[in-house]
Parts: sequence; structure tokens; C-alpha cells
Amino acid sequence: MMPILQRKRDYFYQIKQLILNMLDNITQSFESLCKVADDQQSLKPIDNAIRFMDQYYDCIQFVKQDYVTKEIRFKEKQNVKYRKHPSDINHIWASQDQILSCGQEVYLHQKQNKCIVIKNSTLPVYTGLILPDGRVLIGGEEKVVKVYQQFNNQYVEVTQLKGFSRAISTIVMSQNQHYFGVSSFDGRIALFHTQTLSKLGTWTNDLGSVYSISFSVDNQYVAAGSKKGIAIWEIKNDNDTITAELTQSLNTKKKVRSIAFSCKQKFLAATHKNDILLYHYYIDDFMIYQTLHHHNDIVNCVSFGQDILISGGDDSTLCFWSSSIKGYWMCYQVIYMNCCVNSIALNPQQTDLYCDCFDSIIHYNQI
Repeated sequence: MMPILQRKRDYFYQIKQLILNMLDNITQSFESLCKVADDQQSLKPIDNAIRFMDQYYDCIQFVKQDYVTKEIRFKEKQNVKYRKHPSDINHIWASQDQILSCGQEVYLHQKQNKCIVIKNSTLPVYTGLILPDGRVLIGGEEKVVKVYQQFNNQYVEVTQLKGFSRAISTIVMSQNQHYFGVSSFDGRIALFHTQTLSKLGTWTNDLGSVYSISFSVDNQYVAAGSKKGIAIWEIKNDNDTITAELTQSLNTKKKVRSIAFSCKQKFLAATHKNDILLYHYYIDDFMIYQTLHHHNDIVNCVSFGQDILISGGDDSTLCFWSSSIKGYWMCYQVIYMNCCVNSIALNPQQTDLYCDCFDSIIHYNQI
């Protein structure tokens, strides 16, 4: 667990950088307004400059208060809550009272430390989720999505979803839970109906292998993090026929390992080597809002909570980001893990955070 002094040092380093940026902006803006005042022979631009500086003062005071609030609200409670896997964990998924962990083996962890083996495989499983009716979906190197259903306290494979030529990389539920998306390293993305498992549509990503997909909170867009950048489609539902129209293709020239839409505001977070690119979208226009710097190595995963963004990376850290500082996102807390953070998952209530590292253990933090 990270010492509290270390956490405060990191937080105030961010404050220092924010204040230095503010001072640069104040100096440049004040000099420009003074020049305007000389040209116009008026003191009004100087009054505007003073009000401009007052806004930054208010911002700094807000940061101080916000830090105190977060110190009270976010209490670290790191435990090894679930059993250790015999091999590395590739992905975890959290529901209200169950945790699905995928690796060479797939386990379903339930309350009272009860653990059910879904599958033992010679090929690794990269992703999985639990449908609202309890069926379990998993996918990986076998190039198909396998569907498991419980019978007599055992999970039995009941069907397979096919149509991919390479390994399955991601299975993600839409926000309204009406359908789920499946992506593959062959660049294909497919949409399936949650209840019937019927295929609603499929399309190919021109930016190469797909590593991660995410649905917007209004279920209007699906974004794919790919080998060469980000592709965004608008989902259209006409008379029970679902189609997807490519809205934007953003070539970041870097592998986008993880991508996530926010739960409230119209933000899209995408990993970009050591950084996180934060896009804001209006109608069908996605523009970079801010680049988030804090990780010292490759960022592997990003996930939005109700009011926060959480990221994990090869620098063995979990970073917590907040936008409460007048729209400016900054890292206010860091949790140091014992090795690289591979994936993260939040329960629906946004109170429990789970992450897997390369120590084959699911780590738990209460938010």
C-alpha cells in the first residue's frame, strides 16, 4: 500500500505543475492585455486581466478543498480477496456480486470466497463477461466466443459465436445491455443481441488489429482502440436492423491498448503509450480535450467511474483522475502495486475496484 506521505508528494507535484502553467498563462495574458490597454488608451483590459487572475486564485483554493475532500472519500483498502491463479490473468470483469477472471483458466468468484471453474484450456482466454441472465461469455486464442450456462452447479458450453479468423480480444456490453460487441485481432467487430445471441451486424476496422472497444453512454457510438489509432462508428437502429457508419478515424500512430467512454460527460479516454488522450465529442466531432501525463511506462488500461477516471500501466501504478478542478483533469491519487497492472474493473455501484497484475492475483480496493 502506498504511504500517505508519498501520495501527498505526488499530488502536490501535480499542483506545482498546475500552478506553474497558470503563472505562464497569467504572465502572457497580462502582457497581452497591457499592450491592448496601451493601444486603446483604456484601463478596461487591465480590469479584465485582474478578473482573469482572480479566477486562477479561485481555482487554487478549489484544488485545496478538493484534495481534503478526496482524502476523506477515497480510503485505500487493498486486500488479496480472491484465490491466486495457476497462471497469469489476462482480464477481469466485475458484476454486482461476481468476479470473472480469465487466463489459461477461467474462474467465477462469488461471495463467501466461493469459486467455480468455468474452463481449463491449453490456449489462453483474453476476455469475458457475464450476461444479465447469468450466461458466461469467454473468448481468446480459439478464435470463437464460447457461451457457458450453469446446470447443476456446473457451467457447460452451450454454443459458440463464430466468424473471426484471429483471436478474440474484447467482449463488451452496451450501456443499455441490449447488445454486446466482440472484437478480434483480425480487425473485425461484431454486434450480438444479448438475449438471442443473434448477430446484428459486423464490420472491419481499417486501422488493424482491435485491442479494445467501448460503447458510449447513450449507446450511439462504439469506439475501437486499434494497432494504428482509434475508429469511431455511429450505431443506427432502423426497424430492428442495426448498422454502423464510420464517423471518425483518428490515426494516433501508436497502439491503443485500451479505450473507454465516460459514464456521464461526453468524454472518450484512449491510451497512447505512456499517456492518456482525452477526447470530447459533440454530435459527430471528436476533438482532443487534454493529454493526461503521469505514468512512467506504457498505460495498459483505462476505465471511467461516475466522477473519476482510473488507469493502470507497466509502471506498476493505479492512477486516479478527477475533473472537478474547473474542467481540468489531473491525477490526485496514486496506488503503487507490486508489478504491472494489466486490467481493471469496477462493480456497477462504482464502490469496488478490482485489478490484476502479473502476480496472478486479483487485487481489491474499496473506493
